[in-house]
Amino acid sequence: MSVTVYIPRDTTANALGAEAVVAALNTEAQRRNETVEVVRNGSRGMCWLEPLIEIVTEQGRIAYGPVTAADIPALIEVGMLETGADQPAATHPLCRGLTEQIPYLAQQQRLTFSRAGVTDPLSLDDYRDHQGFQGLERALALSPQAIVDEVKDSGLRGRGGAAFP
Repeated sequence: MSVTVYIPRDTTANALGAEAVVAALNTEAQRRNETVEVVRNGSRGMCWLEPLIEIVTEQGRIAYGPVTAADIPALIEVGMLETGADQPAATHPLCRGLTEQIPYLAQQQRLTFSRAGVTDPLSLDDYRDHQGFQGLERALALSPQAIVDEVKDSGLRGRGGAAFP
């Protein structure tokens, strides 16, 4: 069975060793005959936890961070790649629990960056699976005048002119 692991590839994560973490994970998984699919996502914005790795489990994504390449063998040894409801690595000091329940994220309502760190930024299918293109598809179904009317009716300001109406 393949385990999906998300590891950011943004500059902060890379500066803090994400590439080495990916290499260590792939090496250790191969050594143990584990099948791992690494998805290189963007950061969720928690730089103090980078590289933050997330394991897809039955309960949701379980986060570990900050992880170094040297941490990988021990994390796999305690069961980080197990995806069942009783994931044993949840007691490891680097385990942050369900990613969405980390207080920094749980207190946010993300709009513009709702997919940041969640999707594979190179996958259009992943983007669509997370409601990508819905606004564009809706706009394409409207007439030009209907689009202008929607923008006016929304009360949105700052459409290109230093807050002029």
